[in-house]
Amino acid sequence: MKRKTTLKLATALIASSLIAMPIASAYAQPDGPKGQRMSEHGDFKDCQFGGKHHGPGKHGKHGKWGMRDHDRTRSTPLSVDEARTLIDSMLIRSNAENIKISDVTASEDGEKINVVVANKAGDVVEVVKFDAKNGRLERGDRWSLRKLMPRPDKKARLERAFDDAQMKTLAQAMVIRFGQGDLKLGEISQTKRGTYLATVTNSKGDIVREMELSRVTGRPIS
Repeated sequence: MKRKTTLKLATALIASSLIAMPIASAYAQPDGPKGQRMSEHGDFKDCQFGGKHHGPGKHGKHGKWGMRDHDRTRSTPLSVDEARTLIDSMLIRSNAENIKISDVTASEDGEKINVVVANKAGDVVEVVKFDAKNGRLERGDRWSLRKLMPRPDKKARLERAFDDAQMKTLAQAMVIRFGQGDLKLGEISQTKRGTYLATVTNSKGDIVREMELSRVTGRPIS
């Protein structure tokens, strides 16, 4: 083999080893900054429960709450009332007072649910669509709706408290989202220490889970 060819091969091997070493090191340490994990492209992304790129985790395929992955097809299609509740919960959480739900209708084939959003004057500002089969907003519609809502103030958000009606809506939305049509919200009541206790039931009315919810965040207290 000629000397020039040998030098080229040696240079290529050294360069490839220099590139491979940091990549191998990164994969050997899956946890990145702030508990992030490395993606297949070499960058770190936040780990979120229920993400399509993540496995079942320590709580199994049904998650921490015993509810199905929200990416799956629902056991029963999303209803008009359920779609209204999901949007209402988003408006409550964002404290959006400048927009409201004007109308909610199902398409003729029942595969889509259209939610008409209007401003205070009643003028239509957006129409978002749910896929009734999986109960999720169409691609891009969630972002379009978010743009209409006020930007959350983290400090103010921790100072407010939801009332009974708002807590019921938030709890219902949570069950709709993760229950996939086979779970329902049972009773919900305020406890002596100011939290809320909600029961989740199956179609027969049997309690399958109890959740204690914060009246400040509207989310389960772990």
